[in-house]
Amino acid sequence: MKVELGIDSFLKNATRLKGKRIALLTNASGVNSTLEPDVDLLIEKGLNIVKMFGPEHGIWGAAEDGKSVSHGVDPLHHIPVFSLYGEINRPTDEMLKDVDVVIYDIQDVGLRFYTYIYTLAYMMEECGKRGIKVIVLDRPNPLSGKVEGPVIESGMESFVGGYGLALRYGLTVGELSVYFNERYNMKVDLEVVKLQTWQRWMYFDDTGLLWSTPSPNLPSLEHTVLYTGMCLLEGVNVSVGRGTVHPFKFVGAPWIDSKKLKKEMENIPHTGVAFRERDFIPLISKYKGELCHGLEFFVLDKREAKPLSLTLYLISLVKKLHPQKFEWDVSYHNAKGRYHFDLLIGSEKYRALIDEGKDVKDISNMWEEELNEFRKISKDFYLYS
Repeated sequence: MKVELGIDSFLKNATRLKGKRIALLTNASGVNSTLEPDVDLLIEKGLNIVKMFGPEHGIWGAAEDGKSVSHGVDPLHHIPVFSLYGEINRPTDEMLKDVDVVIYDIQDVGLRFYTYIYTLAYMMEECGKRGIKVIVLDRPNPLSGKVEGPVIESGMESFVGGYGLALRYGLTVGELSVYFNERYNMKVDLEVVKLQTWQRWMYFDDTGLLWSTPSPNLPSLEHTVLYTGMCLLEGVNVSVGRGTVHPFKFVGAPWIDSKKLKKEMENIPHTGVAFRERDFIPLISKYKGELCHGLEFFVLDKREAKPLSLTLYLISLVKKLHPQKFEWDVSYHNAKGRYHFDLLIGSEKYRALIDEGKDVKDISNMWEEELNEFRKISKDFYLYS
């Protein structure tokens, strides 16, 4: 049975908000199960959408990774659109003026470094201060309810990590909003419009829904599964294939010996994935316009794949094979001199251990205790069994 989205359930009783001044926080992934945009559907129901807000990549999901997005106007409905990615990440007094309700409807990917969830958290915090109701229209976690990876340490908070989350937190965005509200005392009048028939074992391709690309570099579930780990490569001087047809499937740099790298990678555990040598030329981001040598990855079994440990092995091997060329990045995504890898993984210790040549298996075992604690905590916020 197809999973019913929060937007589809909400529309059955949307008229209860007639007369309210509504702000809609959404992007191109905000569609119903037949791919109709949420703003059109809400207006058709007679709701008064007075403002719209957009996260990273803009409300139309077209802006490049990490680029500031300007304010604008919806061309069809002539509604003012405010960007919450760039100079301003939190809605201001002026932006929230004359708003009674904020509706959030964006497809999440279930990973701590995905910035949309912080746009939600900041919106909730600001609405909590002003007594503005927040309604979250829930969507499936495309990576299921599986929890994985280290929990972010205190002091490592940024716009790619925070709120005590595990790297892969296993919550839907609706559950996550309850987690934010209750664990961080945001005091929001929060309503979550739940999914129907979603279960925690489901990946996105188990839901019967069509993939509505949440951001430009995640065109499919396969890319998103790999993104779980490959995003950590943003913290080193290696291209993850942004500006190619396969971001997070293509990995490389002009100076990598792909033949040696493939041979070394074949000797490490890599269940659920396959890979081959691959050359590519990124059109944007790192090594724009340069021929890169590296690997292409394929997900054979999404439940068996371990992209997080796979990526840590990959980083360790690239560093071992090319010690004179390999660098940890301190500038990407406004890292401002901090190691971006540390911000992504949520700790300074893992980079240090890789530098020391520590075995990745031992590194991965280090976060099991904190991860088990997060599993216990997060269960208090489950909306689905």
